[in-house]
Amino acid sequence: MRLSEIMAVANRLAGVDQTPPDSQVYVDGDVRRVFVGIDVDIGELLLARSLGADGVIAHHPIGSNARLGLPAVIERHEAQMREEGIPAEVAREKMLDRRRPVAHALHTTNYDRVVDAARQLSMPTMNIHLAADLIGRQYFIDFVRRVIDGGATTVGGLIGELKTIPEIGASPVQPELWLGETENPVGRWVVQMAAGTNGGAPVYRTYYEHGIHTILAMHIDERDLRELEQLQRPQANLVITGHMPSDSIGMNRVIDALEQRGLEVIAGSGVIRP
Repeated sequence: MRLSEIMAVANRLAGVDQTPPDSQVYVDGDVRRVFVGIDVDIGELLLARSLGADGVIAHHPIGSNARLGLPAVIERHEAQMREEGIPAEVAREKMLDRRRPVAHALHTTNYDRVVDAARQLSMPTMNIHLAADLIGRQYFIDFVRRVIDGGATTVGGLIGELKTIPEIGASPVQPELWLGETENPVGRWVVQMAAGTNGGAPVYRTYYEHGIHTILAMHIDERDLRELEQLQRPQANLVITGHMPSDSIGMNRVIDALEQRGLEVIAGSGVIRP
């Protein structure tokens, strides 16, 4: 199976028509045994070779166009905010507040360091980012809808339910409430994932200001969290689900599909296989 075919499988699972801008086949080739990790650096390329893998699949963008394409995926924050009734002009402004610093930071990076190593090692290498995140986000949406009991469910109760998700249960990193109180009602909620990276203070603050009580997210930067704490909104809740277990949910669905097609998968570098 070629890596380009694997990308097509992931896209179909996620329901996208074309490969997202944060995902890429860097070195195509036929593979039978692949190393799959959340993050891949030169060390993982060499590890994969030593383990007898003939291909590498990362989750996060490794470099090249996919890494530089991350800001385009951050634009998905705008659509997600509009789905929750936030006015289009506000959603656009706050998305750009989040997109701009990420784009500037990427402009300075050595964006092809790991990709060059993959080429020099002749190691078929790719990454699958947004497609896996879309699968994971939909999993969380379906899960929360299933466990929420109208207005009776508290944030603490929701966190307890999240711990029953296999990938989370198998992880030393557990869901935590980083903003709000456990006895707060969940209220209106949103799963804020599958948009390149977290929304940070600009996007999260906007959700709270427009009637969202609980945000579920994989992670947030400490500076953004401090800014949200200054809002002093006692009913605002931020549930951090955990980066590696949350990313593993989407990637595991891709891995399952590959194994069903006869590929051997070595999971590592953050992938949790319960």
